[in-house]
Amino acid sequence: MMIARVVGNIVSTQKHGDYKGKKLLIIRAASLSGELYGPEMVAVDGADTDSGIGDLVLVIQEGGSARQAARCGHNGPIDASVIAVADSIETNYGNLYE
Repeated sequence: MMIARVVGNIVSTQKHGDYKGKKLLIIRAASLSGELYGPEMVAVDGADTDSGIGDLVLVIQEGGSARQAARCGHNGPIDASVIAVADSIETNYGNLYE
């Protein structure tokens, strides 16, 4: 599991039937100090969190777990799934997000 920030949305008028009704988000990993790092990734809003740009989220990246969290009911490929929106995160660095 990782902490990430939503940096964009993907709007798709055509997509595989198993993904209909699922929101696709562009995310980027965030360190505990709040710095973004690594490449952008596409994640399915698996928990129907209605998260948007700027939100800090928890993401599952392992294929089987991400697919389960997305509740798509198929074996299609899912690399990452958003499972929660963070309301606050407290660390040794202080409050990362409130």
